Amino acid sequence: MNQVKGEKHSLMVLLVLFIGYTSVYVDKYTIGISLVTVSQDLGFDPSQKGLILSAFFLGYTLFQIPMGYLNNRIGARPVLAISIIIVGLFLIIFGFGYSLLFLVVIRFLSGAFGHAGYPPSVSNYISLHIPLNKRGFAQSAMLASSGFAAFIGPLLIAQLLLSVGWRNTYYWIGIVVIFIGLLILLVVPKAPKIDKSTQKEKIKVPFSELLKDKQLWILLLSALFINAANYGLTSWLASYLNEARGISISEVSYISSLAGLCILIAGVIGGYFISRFFKGKEPIVIFTFSVLGAFTVYGVYLFDQLMLSIICLCLCNIFLIMAFTTLMGLPHKLFKQSHIATKYAAINSGGVLGGFFAPMIIGDLVNATNSYQSAFLFLALTFLVSGIIVLAIKKTFGNQ
Repeated sequence: MNQVKGEKHSLMVLLVLFIGYTSVYVDKYTIGISLVTVSQDLGFDPSQKGLILSAFFLGYTLFQIPMGYLNNRIGARPVLAISIIIVGLFLIIFGFGYSLLFLVVIRFLSGAFGHAGYPPSVSNYISLHIPLNKRGFAQSAMLASSGFAAFIGPLLIAQLLLSVGWRNTYYWIGIVVIFIGLLILLVVPKAPKIDKSTQKEKIKVPFSELLKDKQLWILLLSALFINAANYGLTSWLASYLNEARGISISEVSYISSLAGLCILIAGVIGGYFISRFFKGKEPIVIFTFSVLGAFTVYGVYLFDQLMLSIICLCLCNIFLIMAFTTLMGLPHKLFKQSHIATKYAAINSGGVLGGFFAPMIIGDLVNATNSYQSAFLFLALTFLVSGIIVLAIKKTFGNQ
């Protein structure tokens, strides 16, 4: 009976963590849609929009590793709750935005003090409380929240933008996210003493080991480029559809939501399918989906017919999430349990660095060429580079 109750409570915790991850991804993904309205209201050009988008990822990148160490020192539970509450607070503050500098600073702080702590904390919780044979699926399920967020986020944000304006949208979304943070604090249990001693052991990961770990650098660089493709596409898709194709915000939300549904389905099914039939062949899987992603992301721009462009967008998101979830599941298979939180934070830090460069580069490319073609060529290139880099892990895969 106690075991059944324990399993039910574990499922409840995972559900709440999933909701927290969803709120994190909603903030990441819907900024591209809301900036269409914000830029029209405050008069921002593509390069300025790129600065706002990139500032978030700069803060996120710089604080990933410090948050990983903080996570090891005080435990996952407080970092999980505080991170989400801070995200909500900065969403509310963003609604008071009146200038480029104000919005750049707020997005930087949100990435640094809100978003940076959540992913390594979730990974840490999974490594401590989820059985080894279920960790890969649990991590894939958490990452699949990106698809859920990409599905409901555009529909929710677009309706709020049209009905109450962008400022009130951020006020209301921020309040909901703060409530989710408080819910995490209530549902996630305090770490037992045995876990705290384990976390003290985790702190003893010397920085020199991070620098000389070949597998870590391969995963970090591959994550950098796959995230450049991911966040470059999600950040600029709404602007591309609205400005280059003349599609309304409401219609953009439906297209983005359809692509998000594809991410959700592929994330859940793909994680199981790959772990079941391609165990030990993950680098080849990542490379294959990266190549397919490169062709389909350029197809989004190449095809004049909107339906063909949408099909390419959906396929691109499927290939992207399959490559990404496979890549981010590898730390659990390659590294010692006591090193996972810190090394996962380092990989995620490198990955988010791609999110810093990509939106800014795309903004400058669109400004310089007055066309989105160069932007989609850039996205295709980042897909290819990510897939090629990860092939280097074949020489050392499974040895640690």
